[in-house]
Amino acid sequence: MSVQNELRRVRKTNLEHSAKRLRLEIESLAKTICINLDCGLMAPENLPISEADSQFDELKAKWAELTVAIEEIKRLDEELK
Repeated sequence: MSVQNELRRVRKTNLEHSAKRLRLEIESLAKTICINLDCGLMAPENLPISEADSQFDELKAKWAELTVAIEEIKRLDEELK
């Protein structure tokens, strides 16, 4: 049983590192999207909408990964109790 728990702890640690990385990547993408959609920096007709759209798709994918990682961490926490 202790080997299984150790594997769970290792998996949890890896997921926590992934979640931290994903949070930073999401924050960076959100800032970039905000800058790209700032009408104070450029006229609305010049906004890079297609670029912001692809960045938003990337942000959604990373958010989904983060959600999965968080749920897995919670599950492992319950199993380790």
